[in-house]
Amino acid sequence: MPLKSLVKKFGKGAATKQVYLYETWLRWIARGIQLILALIVCGLYGSRVDRDRRDGNAQSAAWVYALLVAGLSCVTCFIYGIPNPFAKLQPHRLFAWDLILFILWIAVFGTFAAIFLKREDDEYEGVNVALMKCAVWVDLVNALFWMCTGAYGCFRTFVGKKVNGKVDQYSNKVEDTINAKVDQYVGSAANNFSMKLNPLRKETV
Repeated sequence: MPLKSLVKKFGKGAATKQVYLYETWLRWIARGIQLILALIVCGLYGSRVDRDRRDGNAQSAAWVYALLVAGLSCVTCFIYGIPNPFAKLQPHRLFAWDLILFILWIAVFGTFAAIFLKREDDEYEGVNVALMKCAVWVDLVNALFWMCTGAYGCFRTFVGKKVNGKVDQYSNKVEDTINAKVDQYVGSAANNFSMKLNPLRKETV
């Protein structure tokens, strides 16, 4: 019966896709937070780079490096936010890039922590020291987020087969339950419908 097969297929898909849907939403939330933090860093360090450019001064390598890392992070978040951006290659399998960005952010944190955390002056080379101390901790939070997504990607890559196996087991259980329910309700509905049609057929004859 086409109706019965359609109900079974839709029911199974609606039940099992929720498992992957939750994972997708969590990935988007994590990438969104990483994007926001990277944009904050762009604003904090970009003002100094822009001022040096307007004044014709030589650019500081540390500030340019921080902007470069933040820019790479923004681009990565945009790409990873696209569903299946690499066709059959799932984003979590590129966990090595997340871990590389983690190392780059740790370098940013270490560089500016050495410059600002122990400094008591109000300004340093034209920038507000208190603001830069806040920026240092934002750098650290960035690094921790990239470490977490990299670790999750590594876990998902090497334990993914077991996870998918568990999902398949759940899918099969759901399918069996749906089949039993569909056979019960659709079968009884079809019998009732045929009983209602029989008197009409007798009158026509």
